[in-house]
Amino acid sequence: MTSVAAISILLTGCATLNFKTEPTQIVPQAEVAEDVPTPPQWVVPAPDVLPSTDWVRAFPDPILIALVDEALRENTDIGVAYARLEASIARETFSRADRLPSVSASADISRSERANEFIPDSTSLSTGLSASWEPDLWGRISDNISASEIESDALANDIAGARLSIAGQVTQGWFNLIEARLLADLSRREIETQERALRLTRRRFESGVAGSSDVRLARSALAQAQASQAAREQRLAAFSRQVEVLLNRYPASALQAATDLPELPPLTGAGTPDYILTQRPDLIAAERRLAGQGFQIDLARKALKPSLSLTGSTFASGSGLKSFFDIDSLFANIAAGLTAPIFQGGRIRANIDVQEAVLKQQLQSYIGTVLDAYLDVENALDGETRLAESEAALRIAVDEALEAEKRLELRYSEGLVTILQLLDAQTRRLSAEGQLISARAERLQNRVRLHVALGGGAYGDVPPDALPAFLRDQG
Repeated sequence: MTSVAAISILLTGCATLNFKTEPTQIVPQAEVAEDVPTPPQWVVPAPDVLPSTDWVRAFPDPILIALVDEALRENTDIGVAYARLEASIARETFSRADRLPSVSASADISRSERANEFIPDSTSLSTGLSASWEPDLWGRISDNISASEIESDALANDIAGARLSIAGQVTQGWFNLIEARLLADLSRREIETQERALRLTRRRFESGVAGSSDVRLARSALAQAQASQAAREQRLAAFSRQVEVLLNRYPASALQAATDLPELPPLTGAGTPDYILTQRPDLIAAERRLAGQGFQIDLARKALKPSLSLTGSTFASGSGLKSFFDIDSLFANIAAGLTAPIFQGGRIRANIDVQEAVLKQQLQSYIGTVLDAYLDVENALDGETRLAESEAALRIAVDEALEAEKRLELRYSEGLVTILQLLDAQTRRLSAEGQLISARAERLQNRVRLHVALGGGAYGDVPPDALPAFLRDQG
């Protein structure tokens, strides 16, 4: 059996992405949570033990595929994630520069003109060149570079997480839009049904068979149907705008829904609980940040050690431009300095305590994230069975309610039942139809939640050309 605690203890040494450098500071074993047993396998029945990687294209809906592809290109959240990675790569370059010496040059020229003709005018020129370098005696610079690289690694997984999230949101938004359209269409059919019932009731009233109360009840039912249609049309427009924003379009409610929900593709498998630890971008990113925090602890501890700096400078000055080329006017200075902290008021050791506490916090957060991931999968897998049972029962309810409504409408026209009985039958049939539409949509939504919970396959990957070279090299 696998345990979250055992995984968490060893996660800084995890070979998920085969990172080349690891921190010397390991997660404190005393701080891990109690063992949480997990099932050995989630789904057995599939010929393929792993889920579909290209799950969006598994839905037979070409419009959905085009919308997801557009969102992955245009969505602003994904753009923000890419920008954060670019900034992190720039910080890597900044940290690598500490390995090299820094060189600077200076020049100053001044001109003095005298009012006294017996004192000649003069021009003074001074130039200087200075260099400084700090050898990486204790690996501080290397640790800082490694921490920067690990953060870029984590941010690359944040991009994957953003892509997965947006693919899931667009897919769910599209299914919501179709469901809203089907419910709006149902409301329009409901209005037609109530208008037909009102005409029938008026004829019965004019014939003296029904009373005025029946006409009022029929009018009330029609008005309620019209109110329901207005609400559903508003909901339809809202879902359209929601998807448009995900596509980075103006929310004009111009996106038209398909005429029906797609068929639910078969579930080929869900793998094992361990599978998501190496597939879910948010878990991988959290694991990388734990490794990076180990480097931060090392850096905090190495601040107690002395540092060596080497500096050198040259300086030339004179009263004319010729002095710039005069060897006698050149001065040189080379120096080495060794500094070590003696008294900092506890600042350095306090920083070590802070970094260790941050590591403990990240570890607990990681364990909670893993448990939440397991919860997402378990709920989605349970929903596969429960929602299928619900849809099957609702199909029976719709068929029976439809037959009952037809029979009562005929008997009402013959004067054998009351208007209340007919309205009740119509309400039951319309309610069952609406619930069936929502149940079909919910099964599709649940399938999307399952794929997102498992890590998203192709939608939890980042195109290699979008990553820095050192990340691409890790495969």
